[in-house]
Amino acid sequence: MKLFLYAFILAAVAACNNNVPENKNADSTKTETTSPDEVAIKKAVDDAYAWISFKKGTKPDYEKIHDYFIPQAHLIYFPNDSLEVYSLDQFVTSFKAMIESGQIQSFYEEELFGKTDQFGRVAQRLSTYKTYINTRDSISERGVNSFQLIKTPGGWRVSSIIWDIEKPGLPIPANYLPEKK
Repeated sequence: MKLFLYAFILAAVAACNNNVPENKNADSTKTETTSPDEVAIKKAVDDAYAWISFKKGTKPDYEKIHDYFIPQAHLIYFPNDSLEVYSLDQFVTSFKAMIESGQIQSFYEEELFGKTDQFGRVAQRLSTYKTYINTRDSISERGVNSFQLIKTPGGWRVSSIIWDIEKPGLPIPANYLPEKK
């Protein structure tokens, strides 16, 4: 009987002190938080999306982007199957020109699904997004951003974003989309 009681107490203690390592590969569709860094990385990505988004009649705070990116950051994408590489300042200048010309009057981008991988002070977040340009009535574009981030003394900052857009022959894979309920 003592052996049974001892085994039961050990099992109870083990259940209460379950030290299973946290899942560092959690995605944004889960409600549980995996670590303070996971939360901070997700926030850095959300802040980047919030910076680029603005309502008609307003404009982004062009200097605020420097709060979310390292100064040497690059933004790389494939419009019309050709590679374009921008420094952070080049990207801001190009985006600002489209807004000032009236080509973009409002812009909203948000993450649909995300997955973070992290080791020490480096991380990446694959982030499936949708974009609305000039109207919230229909999605203008969907794609996948690959955010590379580094942990600086000031917190997690984006060092680069590489992305491609969904197009005929290149649909977003199901594993990069939220689960349908």
